[in-house]
Amino acid sequence: MTSSTAAQAASVSAPSARRTQTRERLINAAVGVFAERGIIGASVEEISDRAGFTRGAFYSNFADKDALVLAIVQHDAERDLQAVQDISEALMNNAELAASAPESLINIALTRLFGDAAHDRDAMLARHEMKLYAIRRPALRTAYRSYLDELYGRIGGLVDRAMTAIGIEFTVDYQVAIPMLHACSDHIEMGALLADAPADTAPMEALIKAISRPVGGCSEGGQHTS
Repeated sequence: MTSSTAAQAASVSAPSARRTQTRERLINAAVGVFAERGIIGASVEEISDRAGFTRGAFYSNFADKDALVLAIVQHDAERDLQAVQDISEALMNNAELAASAPESLINIALTRLFGDAAHDRDAMLARHEMKLYAIRRPALRTAYRSYLDELYGRIGGLVDRAMTAIGIEFTVDYQVAIPMLHACSDHIEMGALLADAPADTAPMEALIKAISRPVGGCSEGGQHTS
C-alpha cells in the first residue's frame, strides 16, 4: 500500500469509526431514557443531550425514533448471539466443564447468559418497552417481526452447538423450541424486574429439561429415537 493509499484509507476509516462511536453512544443513552420514561415519553432532544450530542447528530445517524428502536433491537440481538456463541465455545473447549453432568452445564450456561450486562435493569426495561412500542405501531411491527424471525433462525444454530457441547438434544423442532426459550427468557426478565432481584433461571432450567434428552436417548415409553 502506497503512502497516498494509506492516507486515503485512514481518512475513510476515521469518520467511520467516529460514526460508529456516535451511534453507540446514542444507543446507550436511548436505553437509559427508554427505561426511565418509556419510548413514547422519550424525546430526541433528551436522548441526544444524554449522549452528549445535538439533534443534528441524532438525525445524521437515525431517520427517526422508530429507526433508533430497530437499531437497538439489532444491537441487542447481535450481543445476545455473541453471548450464546461464547458460552457454546467455552463448553466445547473446556475439558473440565465437558466432564460435568448436563444439569450442571445447563446451570453454568444460564448463569453466564443471565448474568451479563444485557440483563441489567435498564437493558431489560428498555427491551420490554421496545416490544410494546413495536406492537402499538403497525409500520414498525412488520420490521420487528421480520428481524425476530431472522434472529430465531440464526440463534438456532448456536443453541444447537451449545446443546451438543452439553450432550443433549431437543425433543421438539427448533422452530418450536427457540420461541419457547425466548418466551421463558422474557418471563425471567419480568420476574427479575418486579422483584428487583437477580434473574432466577430455574424456570429456564426446568423448560430445557422438559423439552430435551441426552443425545441418542430414548423417548417416552423407552422407544429409541434416531
